[in-house]
Amino acid sequence: MFGFFKKKKPDAAPGQGSRLTAQQFIALTLSDEKLSMPVYLPGIRSEAECDELGLWPLIYIWNVDRAAGTFSLSVNGKAIAHLLEPFVPREDPAYVEIRDEAMKVIAEASTQSVLATIEKTGLMPDVLFAYHAEDVQQEQG
Repeated sequence: MFGFFKKKKPDAAPGQGSRLTAQQFIALTLSDEKLSMPVYLPGIRSEAECDELGLWPLIYIWNVDRAAGTFSLSVNGKAIAHLLEPFVPREDPAYVEIRDEAMKVIAEASTQSVLATIEKTGLMPDVLFAYHAEDVQQEQG
């Protein structure tokens, strides 16, 4: 799938393996511009609806309230699990800890980035991160 999945894991000090893996995974995920770009999903009204998304998008914004100046940002757990598995098998005792840490850090970093972009542009996330299928088709075409 991605070339970096085949790289050898560096040796870590005892007890540092899962921490090192979590940090590497988070860095790889956040450094990928397309993967780490949030997408605004206007039809989502609750976390339960988010469970039906599948593997895309990784980071999504929903529940935008322009009057209050608020929004919700979530990280797609299914997508994180799918991306993490080449690094750490689900059977690994550290898997859940690494997955949860990755989701937490990615959500925090994404939220801070979105807030900074809102402050800089004065635009809400429903405008900044609207998904336009025709733009993606032109990129791929």
